[in-house]
Amino acid sequence: MEHLNESRYSLLRLILFLLIIFVSLNLLGVRVFKLDVDYLNSFSAVFISIILEAIPFILLGSFISAVIQVFVSDATIKRLIPKNRVVAIFTASLLGLFIPICECGIIPVVRRLIKKGVPSYVAITFMLSCPIINPVVILSTYNAFYDMKYMVALRVGFGILISVLIGLLLWYLEGDKNVLNNTFEHNHCSCGHSHHYSSRLYEILDHTSHEFLDIGKFLIFGAFISSIMQTSNVRSVIANYSSDSFLSVMAMGIFAYVISLCSEADAFIARTFVQQFTLGSIATFLILGPMIDIKNTLILFSSFKKRFAVELILLIFLLCILFGTFINISLLLR
Repeated sequence: MEHLNESRYSLLRLILFLLIIFVSLNLLGVRVFKLDVDYLNSFSAVFISIILEAIPFILLGSFISAVIQVFVSDATIKRLIPKNRVVAIFTASLLGLFIPICECGIIPVVRRLIKKGVPSYVAITFMLSCPIINPVVILSTYNAFYDMKYMVALRVGFGILISVLIGLLLWYLEGDKNVLNNTFEHNHCSCGHSHHYSSRLYEILDHTSHEFLDIGKFLIFGAFISSIMQTSNVRSVIANYSSDSFLSVMAMGIFAYVISLCSEADAFIARTFVQQFTLGSIATFLILGPMIDIKNTLILFSSFKKRFAVELILLIFLLCILFGTFINISLLLR
């Protein structure tokens, strides 16, 4: 109950902080904020849609995290992980085919797996690939690019490849170090006795509510920033770089990051860029966005040590931009 009240007060402070930023930037004359009815209607519609779109998945992720905490022992987790680290990383990159969770709800699950003993580089590989190879995401990409079916192969193939490479790099850079932010250690169950079914059910609900409240406040802040970006002129700005093999990839990668679309819907947005942007930049949009965006960045920093979070974000951007540029250069050389 004490943690619940603390989370509520944190949420209220966050909302107040966002309102202060909103008004302050207006007073400073920042163009992205126009306090007229049309802009406020547009902003509120985008903001609410992001929240409503993400909440079910975060709730699902929090619930799965709680089930893992209550029913899956550390010993069981360790038995299931392949002994060979390369095999473990590659296996983790394919789990999204069987555990379909989008990027909105994946971090609570990954955080719980690491606490249960899964190596961080294995769990992060799963976190990066799952929102891309999710069957629902594959189907939506197929429908959006019905006449460009190779886009599905590009997205899934490069998504798996990049997640595996990042997993290997994290293994090399971090090894078995603890990368979690210790402020979340209160989520551990420390009762130390066996549970009856009713108490386990209560424990699942308790863990789910704690996870959901912890993640929810960062979702609101991320949705706020994303709404600003979606209601500004970002799209017209990146159009200036649409034909350059490298700059178009950079522009679309940044665009995917700031607008924070759900991976189950982003393919339909990407489709609208086909006639204007390079193939590599569109592929980057489809791969980078599910791996990292504004709202996930805030959740990432709240869950993991800051140095590790920065390292991971840099690796994602670096590899996605390299592969997007590689696609463009390959097409030019044909």
